[in-house]
Amino acid sequence: MDDKATIPRITELPPTLASQIAAGEVIERPAAVVKELLDNSIDAGADEVTVTVMEGGHKLIAVSDNGHGIHPDDMELALRRHSTSKLNTQSDLDCITSLGFRGEALASIAAVSSFLLVSSSAATATAWSLSFDPVSGHAALKPAARARGTTVEAADIFQATPARRKFMRSQSTEFLHISEVVKRVACSRFNIGFRLAHNGKAVLRYRACADNMEERVEEVFGRRFATQSIPVSYTSRGMKLWGWLGAGELSRSQSDRQFCFVNGRAVRDRKILHAVRSAYADTLPAGRYPTCLLHLDLDPAVTDINVHPTKSEIRFRDSRVVHDFIHISLRDALKAVAALGLHEEGEAGTENRLHSYAQRQVYQPPLQVREASLFYQNLTPGGPQEDLLAKAAGLGIPRLALTPGLAVAQRNEDLVLLNCHALSAYVLRYRLRQDYLHESVPRRPLLVPVHIDVGRRRVDMAEQYAELLDTVGLSLRVVAEHLVSVREIPVLLEAVDVKSMVSAVLDALPAQPASGDPAEQLLAIMAGSLEDSVERPTNAMLEGLLADLDKTDIDTTQKHHQGLWRTVSPDKLITLINE
Repeated sequence: MDDKATIPRITELPPTLASQIAAGEVIERPAAVVKELLDNSIDAGADEVTVTVMEGGHKLIAVSDNGHGIHPDDMELALRRHSTSKLNTQSDLDCITSLGFRGEALASIAAVSSFLLVSSSAATATAWSLSFDPVSGHAALKPAARARGTTVEAADIFQATPARRKFMRSQSTEFLHISEVVKRVACSRFNIGFRLAHNGKAVLRYRACADNMEERVEEVFGRRFATQSIPVSYTSRGMKLWGWLGAGELSRSQSDRQFCFVNGRAVRDRKILHAVRSAYADTLPAGRYPTCLLHLDLDPAVTDINVHPTKSEIRFRDSRVVHDFIHISLRDALKAVAALGLHEEGEAGTENRLHSYAQRQVYQPPLQVREASLFYQNLTPGGPQEDLLAKAAGLGIPRLALTPGLAVAQRNEDLVLLNCHALSAYVLRYRLRQDYLHESVPRRPLLVPVHIDVGRRRVDMAEQYAELLDTVGLSLRVVAEHLVSVREIPVLLEAVDVKSMVSAVLDALPAQPASGDPAEQLLAIMAGSLEDSVERPTNAMLEGLLADLDKTDIDTTQKHHQGLWRTVSPDKLITLINE
């Protein structure tokens, strides 16, 4: 027999079969249909969305909204693969702000169900409906009646792909997944009302509550989480992390109550989840998972969501910076709550103190000046406060954070105005210098080397001073004419912006070797590069900072120290802040 006759020939898949195969990447189960349709409703500007399900999604899934609708001339096109109104150019793909963009959702849903699309837009006075049969591929467009918005119905899901249908679970299991999708999406958009009905019975109803987000948090997570969770709000380097964090007693045996969103998109990102888990490393036993509802907002241009058909994964331009920002923010929030003893009372007392904490640490604008003297004037002579002050060492005990870089401590009868940025840099420089002098700088290898375009001069400096840089904990390698690769950094600088720090260090190196040890200047620059990452300090953070300061060689008995602290009276403090 001729072997050539047995070689299979390459042919193009029939359109219907190709669509059904592609649908398998997007439509895993009925809940995936709901998720894709909810994304479309949000992108359409809807503020009310209703999800109707029959028999756990086996029989029917319908999503209706009051968004801007679809132009009737575009309805048939909307069912073709890679058709979208959300992207037009490559630059759009580089900065995606919509939830949907692939142009596969409606085409995939229509390929595996009896499909009906009804929409009304401002373009016409009449609504139009489009029905589609996945077996025959026949589509029928005709006038219909409905108010502004869109309704999508998918009946008998996977009817055209029996092999997929047999993998569907029971009605109750599939509906449980659907309800979880609705809850997650509802926590991504507080300004939209959501309703969910199953077999003709209302199951969930969330009214729009942008002005009172805690209302939805309570509806989704329960009363206990709403009253005992920790409100968080941190901003750094163009990123904002906000939401609610469950303390240790709100942990669960599974990770089903970890809601994470990036620019309003629900994601299951391993780096984000690792950052959350690691923040609880010292507070949760093995086998327990933290609860949280967290939003991360940042420039869409530094993210890539085009990495998975379901759009549930995300890639960051600098994932380490994002990971560390989340980890440090949540760790500090948990430490601050522990330091305040927020969970030592009953539920009512805890709720009141948490509310007080939230107002003071998260949402309150910068402290009014009059409060700086008010707390001082109200101290009770001879009481516990005086005993505590008598035992305080160094610069005293922390009292109030005025701004991210300014705080007040109390030492005996004096107030001490603290420059938190400068103090942090001083402590860090001292610790880096001690490690350097003992020739034992602990290093942290970067799992993914950081490549920096530093220019020709800086590359020359990196080569000329390679040995010196290595002694201060910076392992650099020149990989191109203008490019260096950072392989290791000091452990003490793991939260630093590596690119900015290395650029500043290379800029400071003299063209010709100078007398003295240039490492001293480099250490100062490296320590100073961490200043901008200091957030508004909590009392726990200030206590740690002052304790670290006591371990340096600085004389904290001085009344003043240029640039680090200044002892003042309450009246003088008010004058200084007002200047």
